Amino acid sequence: MVTFTDLRAWRSAKLTEASKDLRSDLKILERAKDDLEDKTLPESWTGLSRLFAGIRQTGLVTSMDEHIEAVRTFEFEIFYQADEVKKIETEVADIDTDAKAAEFSVDGDGYLEDQKKPPTFHSRWEAEEYGTSRHDAAQPLAERITAVFEAAYDVDRALLRARPRSTLGQEVPTDVVDPEVSRDWETMDDEERRKVLERIANRLADQYGIEDFEIRFEDLEDEDGDGTDDNPSTDSHGSWSEDDRVLRIDINDVDDPATISTIAHEVRHAAQHKYVDDYPDLPPGVDPDEVEDWDENFDDYVDPDDDFDGYRDQPVESDAREAGDDYVRDYDGDDLDDDREAVR
Repeated sequence: MVTFTDLRAWRSAKLTEASKDLRSDLKILERAKDDLEDKTLPESWTGLSRLFAGIRQTGLVTSMDEHIEAVRTFEFEIFYQADEVKKIETEVADIDTDAKAAEFSVDGDGYLEDQKKPPTFHSRWEAEEYGTSRHDAAQPLAERITAVFEAAYDVDRALLRARPRSTLGQEVPTDVVDPEVSRDWETMDDEERRKVLERIANRLADQYGIEDFEIRFEDLEDEDGDGTDDNPSTDSHGSWSEDDRVLRIDINDVDDPATISTIAHEVRHAAQHKYVDDYPDLPPGVDPDEVEDWDENFDDYVDPDDDFDGYRDQPVESDAREAGDDYVRDYDGDDLDDDREAVR
């Protein structure tokens, strides 16, 4: 969530500098890609070795091309948003100046506080007139504060969506929530959050054709109920049980909007099981080879306690993690507004 204190620290120069750094990095990447593309394989490499090396080289060049294009798009967005941040930077300073001139102050969360000492009132009418005049003086400032917050969320959202999804094999941040969703999630109580999460789960299940399942919010960190974490080395956000067809979500995570990604992740596991059961009768767009991989993976599932890297990299987890990341990345403030309206 962005605060007014955060906005006071926003500087367009930082984005301009980041844009310049990215342009420099792009030149290095483009030279490295060209060198790789121009590199010829040694004549001594023949047969399958030469074939596989050529395939690998072509694949790397393609990956670098895609990454370079994504970074170029991100750099352009950063450059463009630097101008927007400059406007925000100027407006925040002007709001503080104008608020002080009108004898108001703006606290760290963006709320106006009246600093003017009230006069002595001789009648209720005078008091009401004074209160109305102070409210009228504050209203334009409040509207400007709201507008500058909206502009800041637009900047955050634009940069988030332009961020490259691949880093040539390196890990990228996951479960990145739309800034507007994060802001609004904080204003909701846990009952409304659970209803929204249930609605998302049911909507995804409908899309996958999943029926007859239950959603439960439980303390997954303390399943035995003794008041202590069952396994402090792990953090259980959610699970799907094919045996009893229950989607479980850790009740301690309901206040975190990233749980939207957990919902999408676990429902995807349910879909994987469905596709394995339905094979080869699969809906359009579902890769039969991938379903065969899932089938084998379920028979030889890697437990995170035994091998965490193996757990993360196995086909069913990699696919479910991608589904969760993609869903929460695309889920915006308008989607949340629609879901909140539907569960009221």
